[in-house]
Amino acid sequence: MRKQLSTLAIAFSVTCSVSSAFAEDLIVWEDEGKSRAIESATKDFERECNCKVTVKEVNSVNQISDVAKLAENGERIPDVFILLNDRLGEAVDKDLITPVNFMVNDEHKYMQKVVKAFKKDGSIYASPRSVESLVIYYNKDLIEYPSETLKQYEELGDKMKAVGKYGLIGKIDQFYFAYGFLAAYGAYVFGTDKNGNFNPDDVGLNNKGAVAGVEELSNYISAYLPKDVPFTDEGWGKADKYFKEGKAAAIINGPWALGDYASSGVNYGLAPLPKLSNGKTIHPFFGAKGYVISKASKNKDLAERYVKFINKAKYAQIRYMASAELPPLNEVLENPLITNDDFANAIANQVEDSDIMPYIPKMASVWTPMTDALYAIMHDHKDAKETLDRAIDIINGKE
Repeated sequence: MRKQLSTLAIAFSVTCSVSSAFAEDLIVWEDEGKSRAIESATKDFERECNCKVTVKEVNSVNQISDVAKLAENGERIPDVFILLNDRLGEAVDKDLITPVNFMVNDEHKYMQKVVKAFKKDGSIYASPRSVESLVIYYNKDLIEYPSETLKQYEELGDKMKAVGKYGLIGKIDQFYFAYGFLAAYGAYVFGTDKNGNFNPDDVGLNNKGAVAGVEELSNYISAYLPKDVPFTDEGWGKADKYFKEGKAAAIINGPWALGDYASSGVNYGLAPLPKLSNGKTIHPFFGAKGYVISKASKNKDLAERYVKFINKAKYAQIRYMASAELPPLNEVLENPLITNDDFANAIANQVEDSDIMPYIPKMASVWTPMTDALYAIMHDHKDAKETLDRAIDIINGKE
């Protein structure tokens, strides 16, 4: 055993100290405005491995598309870049990324749900970088503690109406936000096969659970949301404005809203989503970003060592403090600095009660039909079952 460890140590030392062993140095894409969060880790890696790492900021949403264009044009692509988990299927199908070998042994170090979000056909294609989910932001000047049930938020809403304010609001008429209501009753987007891969032929958005979930959601929206929030594009900004101006006690939103709410001066806290009338917690999608390695990289070994290096717990924690993006690394999540952080706790707890955003191409066919169906049911008062059945026919290409 000692001999094996010594051999590994020597191999790592040789690999990281002789820059001539690599075809080229590394090009890494980080998210916009986030390169400072990996600056110290990158400098330490360069020093330890005697190499040069060039970090470029590119919007993470666009990175996979930009890499695909560069590859198509025969141009130099980054060795390491960020992949959103719902684009995994596209990245693998286009042969743009390669499995991350060290994750076979390291997957236990991460939240298992998040690892699964980057697993396809038994291979793990990313080292998880960050995770996000919908949560409750609440105004501590209006309520001392967040409610545990939607029923309690309804009671709060009734009280707030008396003073011209609202209880819990949000843009929950949109499918991304609404899904958690349906899923809490047993709806799902795609079923999975025995290997955990999504089955595009099994769509579960028109079952009994979906009908029950959309009905509870519809009743809540009609009774407790400001009339100018649902069913309009302007409703996004108006919902935020109600919360920031102290006219709503709580709002459902994601981590992307944190900076805006913090700068507004509102005295906010965070909490997981409430339980519905069936006793089940609203069960939203969660999203994850992972560091992936380009299939065309001429320096895959160095790229993999870099990804493993910057995802060490100490660097992941530095990244979180600088970017407010939660690393799904167990050692980080168990650190007192994180366990005492309301934001981190709310996200981590909610992720455990959420669904992976499906990564198969057919997911692109879901958004418009479901958004239209929700509008027809909740705004035009169409029959829920019939409307959802038609939406699934559209998703399945039958209309």
